[in-house]
Amino acid sequence: MGLYDRDYGRSLERTPWDRVEKPRSVTIMLIVINVVVFFIDFLFAKQGSSQLTPWFAAQASTLTQPWMWWQFLTYGFLHDINNLNHVLFNMIGLFFFGRIVERRLGPQEFLKFYLGAVIAGGIVASISYWFQGGGAVIGASGAVVATTILFACYYPHEEVLLMLVIPVKAWILAVGFVAMDFAGALGLMGRATTAFEVHLTGAVFAASYFYQRWNFRWLDLSTLTDLPKYLSQRSRRMKLKIHDPDRKLRQDADEADRILAKIHSHGESSLTRAERKILERYSRRQREKRDR
Repeated sequence: MGLYDRDYGRSLERTPWDRVEKPRSVTIMLIVINVVVFFIDFLFAKQGSSQLTPWFAAQASTLTQPWMWWQFLTYGFLHDINNLNHVLFNMIGLFFFGRIVERRLGPQEFLKFYLGAVIAGGIVASISYWFQGGGAVIGASGAVVATTILFACYYPHEEVLLMLVIPVKAWILAVGFVAMDFAGALGLMGRATTAFEVHLTGAVFAASYFYQRWNFRWLDLSTLTDLPKYLSQRSRRMKLKIHDPDRKLRQDADEADRILAKIHSHGESSLTRAERKILERYSRRQREKRDR
């Protein structure tokens, strides 16, 4: 019995991201969080000054204060409240490229990739500012650049609309982004407030993820991706705790669906070693159920 001999009772043509009954998108969830945080920050600002940035931005001092290392993550959800384009263009980029990369990786893996890019950018920025003697960084730009570069790695010849008008190949867009950020990091683009080192970190993170065949499936973030469902159940059942022994089986089934859809779209050679093991384990479980 091969990889494709599965007792699912559903077609390969129907994939988890094709379901419209209860669509769940990590990309949309990230966009919503960023936008909500932006407006909260805007509403509580005093004289145009953010009240959240001093607490949640990644700063030079963050590097030497381990109890503040959570700032390496939280800075990625803040944006300049005096510059609407900062959050607007980041979220547009995340919307167009994030959804496609999420379909390729799956929701949990994409979330891990995105947050990993945020943390890597925050650490590099903090190191840079520490050597410069001060500074702070906010914004999702590094993670959005990482998402864009990973999209270009997977689909280099796809045409994308630069500035929503000019059609260019994805690999050309990626090279252009990296070249501009590199020039900015060298100071060739004049005085700028852009954290070019964070953008470059995102690009390196994405390239390493692709070419080194990284995956973060060992890191369990199911509690985060299941958060909307959990909150919904919590609001209905309040303090009633539910024992659900079949949850792992359902998660395995969803993961098998995603892997089979990936085979259907990109061929069996696109599977990672971890994905092959998951599919083989699920196949063995299905055979055992039939043999009982």
